Amino acid sequence: MDRTIVGRRIARAAISVLVIVASLPIGHRQVWADPPTAQVEEILAAPFKRVAGPETGRASFYPDDASTWCDHTVGSPTVDFDGKTWRMWFVGMSRTDDPGIPYGFAERIGMATSDDGIHWNIANQGRPVLDYGAQGKFDDAGLSHPFVLRVGEQYLMWYGGIDGRTGKDVDVEPAHVRVEQVGLATSRDGIHWQRANNGNPVLSIGAKGSIDSIQATGCHVIRQGDRFLMWYGAYNGTHTLGLAASHDGIQWRKENDGRSLSGLMGPKQLGPSVHFDGTRYLMLYNTIRMTPNGGTHWTLYAATSADGVHFQPALENKPLLGPAPPGNFGSADGKKGNNHAVHPTKMIILDDRVRIWYGAEGNKARPGRQYAASAIGLMEVQIGAKP
Repeated sequence: MDRTIVGRRIARAAISVLVIVASLPIGHRQVWADPPTAQVEEILAAPFKRVAGPETGRASFYPDDASTWCDHTVGSPTVDFDGKTWRMWFVGMSRTDDPGIPYGFAERIGMATSDDGIHWNIANQGRPVLDYGAQGKFDDAGLSHPFVLRVGEQYLMWYGGIDGRTGKDVDVEPAHVRVEQVGLATSRDGIHWQRANNGNPVLSIGAKGSIDSIQATGCHVIRQGDRFLMWYGAYNGTHTLGLAASHDGIQWRKENDGRSLSGLMGPKQLGPSVHFDGTRYLMLYNTIRMTPNGGTHWTLYAATSADGVHFQPALENKPLLGPAPPGNFGSADGKKGNNHAVHPTKMIILDDRVRIWYGAEGNKARPGRQYAASAIGLMEVQIGAKP
């Protein structure tokens, strides 16, 4: 891909007059202000630290036994702050015997609100805010990996849709891995959502042999000037990250000639979160790391880039977070639980702090459960603090 497409030209557009894309299905045009920002070097200069939450294992948000649709696991958070209220959209999981739902977990999207970003309450009277799509649609067997971007008075949610197919159905190995594709929904209040594109995916899986022949999902979207950029999880038997661009949030073109991003650590990558400071990109992403007991962790790393495609590892190739303290909700040891710190939210800058929410997994199942629960925690860094 020409570096000027997502590099210098878009950088100039990003710091010029902001434009609302008229073709978006989100109502009339509105002028919106840039959220607070910070330079990449500032964010990386001091270590991120866990913020102790009020829930089990010091999580900020834990599975809710009173809500049967999210009583096993909560994860894949995406957070927005409007200056008064924190809103978190998340995936809630519950066990199911439905043979049409892959992996035995029913997944839906819910929302929680908070006054401080630490103490959360489920909204919508404890019900999901986005449930399965209509029968025959790409999301009629589950929803995953939401990403929410506020544009004026509207919310745009790109999310992964599950239709029950697996690699076997698209003639790609491994046969058991489920198909996921990206859809879009819009909302004015974050609770009531309307599917865009007639309920069809806006980013579909690719042909056999492409990087996303089984999954195109788990994305992060930013807007620069008059276009959107999407970094997304691509899977064809190996997890890598791809890039797509769009002028309206619906019609996407896969960039970089359909190839994976370069320069990232590890044999596989997923779960991107991207910050752009007007000159450089900072990406947080997950890769596999060996644990002392011979297991593996999905662990959060950082990388930087001038063009959003070619990256260089940051932090001297060290993880963003160190080992979880004893009793922490993210105590997965690599064999009993693999998610150390996964699927980070976008970076929200508040005064001199950068806040990121993330998912993590325990190493012991709760009574009556087969698997350890995943929950959501908060990490933050103070800009200007000494390491």
